[in-house]
Amino acid sequence: MGKNLYDEAYFEGRNSNYWWTVGSYKNLQKFPHWNEILKVIKQIKGNGKLLDVGCAYGFLVNSASTHFESYGIDISKFAVKKSREFCRGKVSMASAVNLPFKNESFSVVTVVDTLEHVLNLNQCLKDIVRILKKDGVLFLQLPNSLFWTHLCGRLGLKDETHTNDLWLKQWKTVLAKHGLKVEKCFGMVAFAFSEIRFFVKSNRVTFLLPQWWIIARK
Repeated sequence: MGKNLYDEAYFEGRNSNYWWTVGSYKNLQKFPHWNEILKVIKQIKGNGKLLDVGCAYGFLVNSASTHFESYGIDISKFAVKKSREFCRGKVSMASAVNLPFKNESFSVVTVVDTLEHVLNLNQCLKDIVRILKKDGVLFLQLPNSLFWTHLCGRLGLKDETHTNDLWLKQWKTVLAKHGLKVEKCFGMVAFAFSEIRFFVKSNRVTFLLPQWWIIARK
């Protein structure tokens, strides 16, 4: 996908990709799952360097900066500029393919709601494996295809930038081909409105929840 596709109109405004779910992307800052992601990662890796690929406004980079030397990249010039309002970590503009980092640079790589957008999925994963240290951790958040492709597609709400609409079993197979061992999988739902915070994750009813978490190790 081109850089210009992910400009301000993609993140903010009535025609944005987020209008019908959360109003605008910045409202996701209030959601509880950023800290919950960090809790899951810390159970496996407690410190080191962390890279968030497709970090948007840098919400996860900011949360991770309390425990990791955290970095973020995004293909969107608008999102990288916007991250300066929300993020204490180091965010720069770069593609998820051909990552501009040395081999084995990071202990943790996170990819939240991004892999489904990447045209060259295999090259992206190959590069992630390259920059991960031995025994490094990959954390993925992915959309449940049942909700975001099939159901939303019938309602005319499908995100046309989603090019990789895979089922959970298919994601596991792709990761295994790149030498990544899947250790944990969860279904997840998070919500925030005013002072209300709602978060549920489960490894038993994975297919019934709208987002998937996959934790894999190199």
